[in-house]
Amino acid sequence: MTLSETINQFLHHPNHLPKNLIWRFPQSKSNQKHIFIFGAPRSGTTLVKLICGAHPHLNGTGYETGIFMYKDIFSFAFEGFTHNEMDLIRSNSTDIVDFFDKFSAENLKKNGGKRFIEKTPPHVLRIDFLLKYFPNSQFINVFRDGRDCYCSARHHQNVMQGKNLQKYAKYWRRCVQARLKQGEKLNIFDVKYEELVTEPEKVVKKMMAFLQEDYDEKQLISDYYSQNKINKSNRKEFKKLSKPIDKASINRYQLELSEQEKKDFEKIAGKELNLLGYSSNI
Repeated sequence: MTLSETINQFLHHPNHLPKNLIWRFPQSKSNQKHIFIFGAPRSGTTLVKLICGAHPHLNGTGYETGIFMYKDIFSFAFEGFTHNEMDLIRSNSTDIVDFFDKFSAENLKKNGGKRFIEKTPPHVLRIDFLLKYFPNSQFINVFRDGRDCYCSARHHQNVMQGKNLQKYAKYWRRCVQARLKQGEKLNIFDVKYEELVTEPEKVVKKMMAFLQEDYDEKQLISDYYSQNKINKSNRKEFKKLSKPIDKASINRYQLELSEQEKKDFEKIAGKELNLLGYSSNI
């Protein structure tokens, strides 16, 4: 959801604003073992989410919720839930943490699974909040070369930062910095997109060990993990998710960006590219 869409929500429902403010200073902490997946836009978070969701114990929504970004929770609707069902969850919740626990529990009740997966890329910018209020949860952060991310983002209708290289480079840098600021933590697992698509079985086995779940061979069968609402939407940006994992998108920026565009990106985010092991001239 864009900032303008959020503002429009509050303009239509001004009485929701104080309730949202109160809910965003929660009194409760979750004891649930949710799985949060995040990272810069177009870094591979959807692929990671689908692979995790192919496990029989894990399940999540077809689309990202964005619950912990600045949106109107009291206008929040989600596919598969009626307005009455959402209102009932809200009325039985004390704050945003309690609401998320109840929302995720209802999702599992409807769709099966023992643990809930939430995938919203910009939630990486809310990592401090999530670590504080969901101490028993586990977090998977996805890194990818920011220049490749930009090549994908600029063709994606919902990544507003992708309309401008400088804007996207700054946003990618901000997402990376938010994760790096946390340092090493036992409940955060970093996945590099390039390693995932080069050695998928090795990386996914490590990821599942982190989640303390057994690896299931079906998790890497595209015909299985692609049976998801986003893949059935016929949106161009999700077409690749229905095909076997390959390395074709690594270093795509070398062909798709001009020399000046490469320099412009590296001037902004070269330090972060180098910190993550991606070559740059900075």
